[in-house]
Amino acid sequence: MELLAARIGSALNYCKPYTSTAKAKIERWFRTMKDQWLASLDISGFNTLDELRGNLLAYVHNYNQTAHSSLKGKSPQERFFSEPECIRRLTGREISDFFLLEIERRVSADSVIVIGQVEYEVDCRFARQRITLRYSPDMEEVFIVEADGTLTPVRLLDKQENASVKRKKIYLYKGGEQA
Repeated sequence: MELLAARIGSALNYCKPYTSTAKAKIERWFRTMKDQWLASLDISGFNTLDELRGNLLAYVHNYNQTAHSSLKGKSPQERFFSEPECIRRLTGREISDFFLLEIERRVSADSVIVIGQVEYEVDCRFARQRITLRYSPDMEEVFIVEADGTLTPVRLLDKQENASVKRKKIYLYKGGEQA
């Protein structure tokens, strides 16, 4: 959670246990919902969980549209949108990129990395380096995190193609002299 919050530019603040005054707003919301919505709820009138969920969503929508004296006559929705500079909108691609898992791996000399017993091939410029990878939980998408933060896709290893790549030989010594 901390890594995700840092990626999107948010901060996580946790309240100490048993300090209800530190969580006064959310505690008040739970009490209001209990006193208003739950108290008037007739559970026998619902046949499915979706109907109950729809009823709760309608209550929350109505609550957010109603003016509150504690907000000086504004509704919670009006108060939320009154400071648009504090709201950061993310694209669908940004959201999926932010929720990628992250891991570090060392690239082998032949530009191969292993994640969960599956071999992937990376660009030869990463050979013998330690790199940061981001991947989807289903392992459908695997990316290298470049130095500038961009994500470069990684592909599954093709062993026949990898075996035929011409590699430059690195000589540490040439005829007794250091290269």
